[in-house]
This record gives sequence, structure tokens and C-alpha cells, in this order.
Amino acid sequence: MTDTETAVDRYLARLGRRYGPVVGGLAALALVVAAVAAQSGSSSRGQAVAGQAAAGAGGTTGAAAGGAGGGAGAGSPAGGSGADSGAGGAGGAGAGGTGSVAAPLGAGAAASGLARSGVACGSGVRQVPWTSYSPLCVPAFTGNNGGATSYGVTGDTINFSFRRTNSVEEKAAFAIAGSAAPGTDEQYLHDLQTYIGLLNKTYELYGRHVVIKPFTGQGDNLQEDQGQDLGGAQADAATAHDLGVFGDLTQSPALALSQPYAEDLALEHIVVIGGLGMPKSWHEQYAPYEYSVVPDGTTAGTAAVDGLCDRAVGLPAIFAGDATYQHQTRAFGLITPDNPVYMQLGDLIEKGLKACGAKVAQRVSYTINVANMSQQSVSVAARMKLAGVTTVLCACDPIFEIILSNTAHQQSYVPEWFVVPWLDPQGRQVDQTEWAHAISGEGTYPAKAGSEAYRVFKLADPGGEPAEKYYAVAYVQALYAFDVLQQAGPNLNPFTFQRGAFSLPRSLLGDFGIWSGGTEAFSPARTGQVGYWDPNAVSQMDGVKGAWISCENNQWFDISDPNSWGTPHTQPHCFGR
Repeated sequence: MTDTETAVDRYLARLGRRYGPVVGGLAALALVVAAVAAQSGSSSRGQAVAGQAAAGAGGTTGAAAGGAGGGAGAGSPAGGSGADSGAGGAGGAGAGGTGSVAAPLGAGAAASGLARSGVACGSGVRQVPWTSYSPLCVPAFTGNNGGATSYGVTGDTINFSFRRTNSVEEKAAFAIAGSAAPGTDEQYLHDLQTYIGLLNKTYELYGRHVVIKPFTGQGDNLQEDQGQDLGGAQADAATAHDLGVFGDLTQSPALALSQPYAEDLALEHIVVIGGLGMPKSWHEQYAPYEYSVVPDGTTAGTAAVDGLCDRAVGLPAIFAGDATYQHQTRAFGLITPDNPVYMQLGDLIEKGLKACGAKVAQRVSYTINVANMSQQSVSVAARMKLAGVTTVLCACDPIFEIILSNTAHQQSYVPEWFVVPWLDPQGRQVDQTEWAHAISGEGTYPAKAGSEAYRVFKLADPGGEPAEKYYAVAYVQALYAFDVLQQAGPNLNPFTFQRGAFSLPRSLLGDFGIWSGGTEAFSPARTGQVGYWDPNAVSQMDGVKGAWISCENNQWFDISDPNSWGTPHTQPHCFGR
């Protein structure tokens, strides 16, 4: 993959981050119509999709996951140290080979003692009671943590960088997003620091605490995403390294993380939590440094094929706005950006659909360039309409969704839309006539007062309020980082961090579905929801009219189980049907 390809690739991901804290977010690259239920394996068509996504990855780097503090091996293309000694916790196999996942810390013989959070540890007890995603309880650590076990780690700190945005093009993109545009970097940092303050007090970091080191970079983050100013990304990664950081938490609603920057950080041996929609092969290539709270593109693409084949293919397009389409068997149109990674994802979906007998009537790609998206949308919509596409699968960034929907309306083209979800505020910027026929991988947003992200913020700052509207992005990012840090144990380095990620215990069901570790679990997300757009529903996110509403009675579905999509060859239950 060239620098230009990786840069353009990241533009889509970063625009998306500002809209979506929930794990259903980019899992909905899956573009699924249907719903999912419990975790298991992969179907033959799903395996074919995943196999193609992994092609050219140069092999699997996945570490067998051990408990916190177990030994880790060597072998990262980005460099790194060899085996470490492994202190405390359950043992684990070394990195560099696939294998079964060992028991997570706290499994088996129950740990006993009082945790830093005040919880009395025992069998099945979680570290903290206020999140569904807490790791299992660890008694308060005493003794020698090994001091500076890795670059960016001292005896009492774990340092993370945060790159502020520095783009002159951002205003143009945010203008199209309208009221869905995010707040400032400082607002986001305020919320992130608030969460980290509570997590530092209650999670077990073995005598250390997390410190955020923000800086304003030289690079233009949006130019990087268009294949320009790649030297700026490299310079900023070097700056992060010079700040003495172990990891980077730049993923934010304000788009400061680009794919070139993420890759340059990995080459500096800095752990990154922020990749979005990248294939599993990308995570393998940069292991043990790249992670994401949402599913990788390979998992999402596989889910797309399984879900569509089971619940959409061969059935009439009953959710279309055009009455003629409602009585026709679905003819699919597929839209992706034209950069290689997303073209590859499109190839996987197209081939998977054809393998189960679907009619793919039109395939179109577009260039991620805000300046000419309107012009491109005219051709895209016209080609879909001319080909008789009843059902548009739009693996699109949030800006192109807005523009394309308005163009389709102008051309009196009202198909079914199966789209990537970008939360309620973005949905209101899309043409409402069109989106009244849209389904995505996003369910009903939880009511603010009862949502986990808000409740935990009030625990951290009882008298305060979140500063940024997408504060849940900061919450899930910080929460995942601390989950993994606790699992990694006192002997913290990138390899034990990876093993910690792979050994996360299965969570309870919460606002973000279910999280767990597993072999090559570069993302913890295991489930998602399916929803439809209701222009008249009042959003629980912000009290404004226009919201995604869960299909299938608010059910959460397993994105990895091809057998869990409900009764085959039946329509999903959306739009009250």
C-alpha cells in the first residue's frame, strides 16, 4: 500500500469518528439489513471474504493471549524488543504465532483481596461496578512493577500523546456537516481527561497512572488523508516519540488521527488506539501497535455478506420509497471510495453477494475529495437509477452520504438505502425523504441520563457536564485503553499490551454491545444493532427530531456469527413492519 493510498484511506475513517462512539458504528460498513444474535464461527462465504481481505498481509502476527504479566515474544515488522521476563499474572505464549487464547487474568482460581476501586475481589467479580466493560477484579498491587519496562513507561506513569488538529480544510468539511460537526480539540481533551482521572483512581495500573501529552502538529490532518503533506505526519509521529510516550489517543471527533500518522506512530513503536475500518491484515502488519474500538473492515465485510445473503437477497425491496421497487426482487448497487483498501472491501462484498445469488446491478466508486463530491454524486445517482438499482449499499463517508442523498432526491430516485451509520446529528443533515428509507448498523441511542458514558462522567465530575457533544468517543477510547492496560500487567510493553487486548474477558451487555478478547482481537467489539431512520422520532441523544431506531425489537447481534442473522430468507423487522 502506497503512502497516497493509506492517506486517502484514513480520511473516511476520521470523518466517521466524530459521529460515532458506539461499536455499531463502523461495524456497519457491513451495510447490513438484518440482525445478529450469538457468537460463533464463520460461514463458507464469510471465510472466503475474510481470506481475500487477508491476502497480501505477509502472514499472521497474532499473539496467543496470556494473562496479565505473562511473557511476550518478538517479531513485529515495525521493530521491537524480544521476549520479556513476564511478571505476575497468568502465563501466556509469546507473540509471533497464532494459537488458542489463554485464560484472562482473574479467570480460573478466583483472586481475593481488595481492589484499588474498593471492590472485594472474588470469582467473577469485576474491577469496577459502574461499567459493563470492566475487566475482572485485581487485588491492589504492591511491590516492584519493574519501573521503565518500555519506552514511555516509568515506575509511576504511562504516557500517551494527543495530536491537535491543524487543517485549513476542516472548516469546509464541517460546514457540510452542519450541526453534526464536532466541537474543539480542547473540549474533547477536557472530557478525555475527566474520564482518565476516574479511571486512574479505580483501575489497576500496578503503581502507575496515565498521563496525556497534547501537542499541535505540523501536519495538516485532512491533507494527509488525501495523500498530501505526508512529511508532516512523519514529523508529528517523531514529535510524539520525543515527548516520551508509550501510546497515542488521538482518535477524536476533530479528526486529528490520519492513517499516515497512525502508521508513522507504529514505526516509532508507539501503540495507537484509533484505527477505523482497516482490514485485519493492516492490524497484523503493524502489530503489536494498532488497535480500534470498532471492528476491523474484514470482520465488517464478512458480516455484510452473511447478513445480506440471509435476510435481503432474493426478497422484494419493501423499504424503498419508489412503489415500483417495492414489488421487485432486490437489485443491489454498491458504492465505495476509490482508494485500494475500500475497493478491496467492495470486491469482497460484491463477490460474496454474487456467490449467494444476489444481483449486483451496478458498482460505482468515488474519490474522497470534498471539493468535487457534488459533481461526482450526480453521476453516481444517475448510474444507480439507470441500472434499476432498488437497493443501494453505500459504504460511504458521512459527507458523501449527505451530498448523494440530496442529489438522489433531485433526480427523483428513492431506493432502499443500506448505509454506514454516523449517529443522529449527521442523519438530520441527509435528505429526509431519502433517509426515510434507510437502514444502517446503528440502533436507538441510549437516553442521555441513563447512558453509561454520561453516568460515568458524572461519577468523575459530579458538578460538571461533558464539553463535547460526542463525549462518548472519549469515554470508549479511554475505557478500552484502561481495560487493556490492566490486563497487560505490571511488565508493560507493546507485546504485553497486545496480549492484554487479546485476553480481555467477555463483557456484560452494555450501551456499546459486548466486548471481548480473542485470537487477533485488535478490536474488542463483538456485537452491533441494526436500525432504520425515522425523521419524526425524537433522539434520545440530544432531544432533537430525527433519529435511528432499532430494528428487531432492540436486539443486539453478533457480528461474527453467520448463523445468528435470524430466520433465513425473511425480511428484517424495521420501519414498524
